[in-house]
Amino acid sequence: MQTHQKETTSRELIERWIVQQVLEGRSNQELSGTMFIYGDEAFELQETAIGSLEIKEQPAEQIVVFRKKEEMDPANVCRACGLDYSSFKEAIECCADVD
Repeated sequence: MQTHQKETTSRELIERWIVQQVLEGRSNQELSGTMFIYGDEAFELQETAIGSLEIKEQPAEQIVVFRKKEEMDPANVCRACGLDYSSFKEAIECCADVD
C-alpha cells in the first residue's frame, strides 16, 4: 500500500489563513496589504475593485525574517501557516506535509 502526501502550496496556506481571519470577523479591507513569506517567495493580499481579495506574488530575491523573542510563543499555532488550533497536536499536524 502506497500513501501519497500532497504538498501544501503557498497559495493554499494563504487561502486557509484568509478563511480563518474572515471567520474571526475581519473584513477584506482589513486584510488587504497583508504580506506573506513562504521560503524565498513574498505575497501580498490586494483588494480588487469589486472588494474581493487577490493574492499577488511580490518580487523578492532574498528574504530574512527576524522575530522578537516575545512573539515566539509556542502556542497551538501551526508554524507553517499560522493557523490557530485548540491543541498542540492539531497545530503540528496542520501542515505536516510542508517541506
